[in-house]
Amino acid sequence: MAGIGFQLKALYEQSSFIGKLRAYGYSTITAVGPMLLSIILITCSKEWLMHLHVPSGDVNLFMAAIQYAFVFSQLLTGGFVFIISRYVADQTFMKKEENVLSSMYGTIGIVVFLGLIASVLFYWTSPLPLLFKLLSYLFFTELNIIWILSMYVSALKDYKKIVKSYLIGVIIAGISIWVMTEVFHYTNVNAMLFCLVLGFFCIMMLLMHDIAKYFQVNNKRYFQFLVYLEKHPALFLIGVFYYFGLYGHNLAVWLGERKIIVGDTFVMAPSYDTPVFYAYLSIMPALILFMVTVETTFYDSYKKYYGRILNGYPLEDIENAKHEMFRVLKHEILFLSQVQLLVTFIFLFIGVRFLPFLGMTQEQIDIFMIVVLGSWFLSLVITLFLILLYFDEKRAACWLIGTYAILSFLLTFISMKIFHHYGAGMFVASLVALIIGCRIFMNRLNEIDYTTFCSQPIVYRESVTKMERFFKV
Repeated sequence: MAGIGFQLKALYEQSSFIGKLRAYGYSTITAVGPMLLSIILITCSKEWLMHLHVPSGDVNLFMAAIQYAFVFSQLLTGGFVFIISRYVADQTFMKKEENVLSSMYGTIGIVVFLGLIASVLFYWTSPLPLLFKLLSYLFFTELNIIWILSMYVSALKDYKKIVKSYLIGVIIAGISIWVMTEVFHYTNVNAMLFCLVLGFFCIMMLLMHDIAKYFQVNNKRYFQFLVYLEKHPALFLIGVFYYFGLYGHNLAVWLGERKIIVGDTFVMAPSYDTPVFYAYLSIMPALILFMVTVETTFYDSYKKYYGRILNGYPLEDIENAKHEMFRVLKHEILFLSQVQLLVTFIFLFIGVRFLPFLGMTQEQIDIFMIVVLGSWFLSLVITLFLILLYFDEKRAACWLIGTYAILSFLLTFISMKIFHHYGAGMFVASLVALIIGCRIFMNRLNEIDYTTFCSQPIVYRESVTKMERFFKV
C-alpha cells in the first residue's frame, strides 16, 4: 500500500487539524477497508436476523458461512497477494505498466479456479441446501477477488476512489437487506447472504473498473507474473505464513474439545472465535499508524539514504543520512508502540465493562484480555516484519512471520490439550516472535552497509528462470 501511503503524505503534512484528520480517515479505509466493511456488514446482518426472530440455528449457519469465507479466502490468496504486490511495484517502476492489467486477470483466474476446487471438495458431502452452498461460494469468490484487487488499487494513488467504492457497496448491501426483509418479507439466511453477495459484487466491480481505467493496456500475458513466484518464493511463503499466523490459533482450537459442527458442515469454536474477533480490532490502529506515519515520514529518510548512495555522495554524507534514517525509524516505531499500548489499555477497559452486555462469559472475557495483550506484541511484530520487507529482507521477514505462525498454532494446541487454557498460546507466540523480531531487525540494521555495498555481485548477470523460458516458447 506504499503508493497510497505516499499520497497521504500531502494530507498528513498539512498544518491544519482537518487535513491530518482527513489523512487518518482515508488511511483507515485504505488500510483496513475490506476488514472494516466486513465487520460492519456481518455484525449488522447478524443483529438484523436476530431482530427478525430468525431461529438461532439459522443465524449460526449464516455466521459460519461468512466466517469460513472470510478466513479461508485470505489463506488462499495470501501468497498471491505478496507476489503481486512486488510484481506490480516492479512493473510500474520499470515503466512496463502494460503487464499489470493482464496479471490482474491472470491472478483472479487462478484464485477463482483454486477456490472453486476447494469449495466443491468442501461442500461435496454437505447436507446443506444447494442455494445456500451457491450463495456461500459466490461470497467466498468475491472475497478472493477483492483481496487481489486491493493490491492493484494501491497503485492507483487515488484513495478517494477506494473510499467511494467501499461506501457504495455498504449502502447497496444495506438497502438490499432492508428491501428484502421489509418489502418482500424474505427473512431467511439465503436472503441475507444474497444481499451481502450483491454489496460485495458492487465493490468488486467498482474497484476492477477503476483499475482497468488506470491500466488501460492489456497485453494478454495473463500468467507472466508467475515468473516472480519462481524468483521470489519467499514472498509467497510470507503471504501464507502471515495469514496463517492471524488465524492459526483459531484453527488449533477448532481441533479441540470446544469445537461445534454447524449444519453438519462447518467446524467452529464460537466460545473462542468471538472474543478473538473483538480482540483483533485492537490491531487496526497499528495498521493505520504504519501507513500514515511510518510510510510517509520514514520514506523521506529512506529515500535520502539510498539516493545519496546511488548518486555517489561522499561517505560522510551517506553515513549522516543512514543515522538520520535510523533516528526517524526508532522514533516512529516508539511512537507506534506507545499509541498501540494506549489502545490496548482502552480495549481492556471497554472489554471488562461492556462485553458482559454482549452475553460473554467471564472465561470469554479472560480470553479477550489475553489476546488483546498478545495483539499488542503482534502489532509490533507486524511492524518489524513490514519494515524488513521495506529493506527487501525477504528471508528475514519470512523467518520472523513463519516463526510466529507455527508457534501460534503449536502453542495454542499444546496449552489447550495439556493445560486447558485458551489464549495463552497466541500470547506467548507473539511475545517470543517479538523478541526474535527485535534481534533480527537490529542485526539487519547493523549489517545494512554490508548488505548495500557488498552483498551484490560484482558483475551482474541476468538470470533466466524456467518460467521465463516457458513463456518465451
